[in-house]
Amino acid sequence: MNTKKISISKWMIRLLLLLSMIVCIIPIYFSGITSFKTMQEFYADVWSLPKVLHLENYVEAFVTGKIGSYFINSVIITAVTVILIQIFSILCAYALARLKVPHVELIVLILLGIQILPTETMVIPLYMMMTKMSILKVTYLSQILAYAGWSLPGTIIIMKNFFQSIPGELLEAARIDGSSEVNTMVKVILPLMKSSVMTCIVMNFSFAWGELMWAQISTLLTDKGIPLTVGLLNFQGEFGTQWPPLCAAIIMILIPLFILFGFAQKYFVAGLTAGSVKG
Repeated sequence: MNTKKISISKWMIRLLLLLSMIVCIIPIYFSGITSFKTMQEFYADVWSLPKVLHLENYVEAFVTGKIGSYFINSVIITAVTVILIQIFSILCAYALARLKVPHVELIVLILLGIQILPTETMVIPLYMMMTKMSILKVTYLSQILAYAGWSLPGTIIIMKNFFQSIPGELLEAARIDGSSEVNTMVKVILPLMKSSVMTCIVMNFSFAWGELMWAQISTLLTDKGIPLTVGLLNFQGEFGTQWPPLCAAIIMILIPLFILFGFAQKYFVAGLTAGSVKG
């Protein structure tokens, strides 16, 4: 009887996973086939495959819709954000996990409390603070600082758990050989933590690349440094009825995510698995 219940539970889980996969794939499939259609083909049958691949939709989205400029802005914002997050999170997490920092449990609890705060509760105070400091006038800076600040607490907690999983004997041996803490962290520990680092990079890249609310608010008064998410809204407003170019723009936004996850999939899965066991 118990075996039968377990078998039913497994099939239910598989069914839920299959439904979740379908829900995620359908919008991508729709955008993909629409991006190669003409308007006539789109209105004739939205789910049919294109008869001819109309690559001019991508050219129109990239040039006329200014997706190319928005793309460069997003690359700069996301790259700088991810680099800052990784540098500071590794340093902070190593100190909390391996150095004798007082009240570590309290610090981690505060970081966890900050991480679970809804982003919406911080937007207005953050906007007022950056306005008074004239940060909003500096291209890219408001998005980079906000994204790094929001992502650092959670990343520090994840990295700290992985640092704690490294055997202490390995660190002691490095110290006996005269290695400094920074040298030990960079040359001894980090090579063993590729999975955790890539896990954090993928998560932080996805957040910074696809965030919309703060990106839209912080660029209300400027036309410089507009990222892809906001640019896509502008594109839709200007070419609202041109679905093929709009879908082409969506596909171009998704391509970097697919490439990153495809490259880091092995490390990402390993990092999630290790985190679930070690944490």
